[in-house]
Amino acid sequence: MAMAGLPLVEQLPAPGESAIVLLGGDEILARALRRAGYRVDRHALDTGPLASLPEQRRAATFVPPVVAWPHPDASYDAVILLDELALTVLEEEALAEAARVLRPGGVLLLRVPGAGRLAWIDGYNAFRYIQEITHRGHQLPEAAGIGWRRHYRREDVRKLLQPHFRMRAMRASGIGLADSARLTLSLFWRWALQSRRGDAAVHRIPETLARLEGRLAPADRGYWLVAAAERLPAN
Repeated sequence: MAMAGLPLVEQLPAPGESAIVLLGGDEILARALRRAGYRVDRHALDTGPLASLPEQRRAATFVPPVVAWPHPDASYDAVILLDELALTVLEEEALAEAARVLRPGGVLLLRVPGAGRLAWIDGYNAFRYIQEITHRGHQLPEAAGIGWRRHYRREDVRKLLQPHFRMRAMRASGIGLADSARLTLSLFWRWALQSRRGDAAVHRIPETLARLEGRLAPADRGYWLVAAAERLPAN
């Protein structure tokens, strides 16, 4: 089943009565999943600098938290988590929440930036480097909590998933078009113009390119790593 350039989508449970919580991606992907017959709920990980503060010190409007997803235990057949893990402060806690909301045997479809030769293209990290050496521009808010966006090796992904999941498959994906666009747009709006008016485009255009390049992976090398893993039975 091909769907909006998302690799390993064939690892998802059969549509019909299956429920998915989607973190990352965009509404086009969400609509494609719904058309395929899935019930889809949207969610997002908190990637801001307040994520590491105790709850009582956060602003009342500070939502959503990493470690308290607003979903009951074992309420979903699949979790699709695209890119946000690399920007969140509490990655292990976020994966534990993914496991909590999944039914035993449910599927986590995870996409993270890879640590390969294309890692230098990272639009968040390259922009921060340029911003710091020039002392100009506005920081990208998504990376404020961690500073530099993380990149993962295959063994890093396996280790992170090991406490709660059994790996089914892992595949390289993408050639860096989305993050090249993110860097170009960020330099234009947030560095050259020093304006936040283009923030919507900085998000929307890379998401569009991510769908277009998602199934490109020359010789199983790519910008992202995509993993499909099965929720282990609860102890």
